[in-house]
Amino acid sequence: MHASSPADPLRAALSSVLARPEDGSCIEVIDASTGETVHRVREHGAEEVDGLIVSTTGAADRWRSLEVFARVRALLDWADGLEDRRDELAELTARETGALRAEAGLDVDRAVACLRHYAGLVGKVDGRVLGGVPGHFGHTVREPFGVVGGITAPNSALSTFAWQAAPALAAGNGFVLHAHAEAPLGPIVMAHLAWEAGIDAVAVFTGPASLAAHLAGHESVGMVAYTGSVETGREVVRASAGPIVPLTLNLASRNNAFVLPSADLAKAVPSVLHSRFSCAGQNWFGASHVYVHVSLYEQFVTRAAALARRITVGAALDPDVLMGPLRSEAACARLVETVSAGVAAGAEVRAGGGRVSGLAGGGYHEPTLVVGAGPENPLRAEPVAGPVLSVSPYTDDAAVAAEANATRSGAVAQIWGRDAGAVKALAGRLDVGTVWINTHDALSPEISMTAWRDSGYGAAGGPDAVDACTRTKMIMWDVTPLAGRAPAFTGIATAADTEGPRNV
Repeated sequence: MHASSPADPLRAALSSVLARPEDGSCIEVIDASTGETVHRVREHGAEEVDGLIVSTTGAADRWRSLEVFARVRALLDWADGLEDRRDELAELTARETGALRAEAGLDVDRAVACLRHYAGLVGKVDGRVLGGVPGHFGHTVREPFGVVGGITAPNSALSTFAWQAAPALAAGNGFVLHAHAEAPLGPIVMAHLAWEAGIDAVAVFTGPASLAAHLAGHESVGMVAYTGSVETGREVVRASAGPIVPLTLNLASRNNAFVLPSADLAKAVPSVLHSRFSCAGQNWFGASHVYVHVSLYEQFVTRAAALARRITVGAALDPDVLMGPLRSEAACARLVETVSAGVAAGAEVRAGGGRVSGLAGGGYHEPTLVVGAGPENPLRAEPVAGPVLSVSPYTDDAAVAAEANATRSGAVAQIWGRDAGAVKALAGRLDVGTVWINTHDALSPEISMTAWRDSGYGAAGGPDAVDACTRTKMIMWDVTPLAGRAPAFTGIATAADTEGPRNV
């Protein structure tokens, strides 16, 4: 989807993709707070996606040919455009995802910060000089793939868009995004603002998950960055195996928090609960289970249950609520079933546990705290999208690390404690790519985050993300005289050409 530059980018972006009667297949975008259809968006087909990739390939060539300052200025203008439209984008995102307006505004802020950070890395993609081979001079250069594909989840879609696109553009690539069908409007507007800033090497489309696999398996896409569910992620991996496309994967994860005996519960309890209940428990980096040392376990559960009961739930645009709805009624129904299954398997609900009474239209679920859920319980065995936090006691650091590692979930861990030695030792035992200590939200585009094992692989953020959007070329020069390295062939090479072949 590419467009012109009218006076109102938000309205123009939406009008360019709204479905018309003759368009055929379309996607209904639902207001998460009311359940009502707010827009009908035209669904793209595989041929249209192919066309976007072709046009973006040409645009990427033009993008790379610009001087560094022009590309820096364009990325900064894109960031400014997002910042200028912060309120409209936050409201749009809140309506289609159920995130509170404040949470959606934070997502815009993170996208802005990311674009500005990577604007500073344009023109700074460096190689290495290789001096270890006598008589030779070698160096490496990092070259762009051409087109990078991005695939996002519905939640935190704007910041994810930026975290995928900005390093790709900084490295000299074009970028094609598959916006999730449940929340395509924010990314569509964000892409339109990129075009307003003069970056036509960005394209966006929306449609079913099969189009994500189509993007990953396209022979003209050099690399793909994926954020989303495990199921779709596996399809993307399989599709990428055809043309052998490198990937970075950030998959839905079962993240753990650890509350050590030295932890300050006044900080740990609200922070852990906020990490789980913000965006109605649908953020990829929130903790879904907490291991609390037995010496603090009862205090933690009592405080956490009381706090969970005080969290007000309501419409995403209501300024007086602390948690909004899930993305859809269907998502809420799935969560209700999972909680019921967890209770049947032995979990005990200490707060919440079901739908919010008195609220209709959206998928409103209570902030829920459970105890007694073992590792095989449905509330812990698979990633659960929704505001449910499970808590269990532990006594031994090595044993609890082994239990956490056995889940093969390796995205983000939180450690809460003031004993630096114990914190450091536990961090070293955990098989996860990112560890946050005494914090629940340390996202920054300046620092690379990685996911391990069943949670994915590859870097997001930091200079490593730029490297992931490039491929290394090695160039080696032999600076010794020809006669010094191949005497036999030198004699042949200097013979008169009229002699002809010698082995006839």
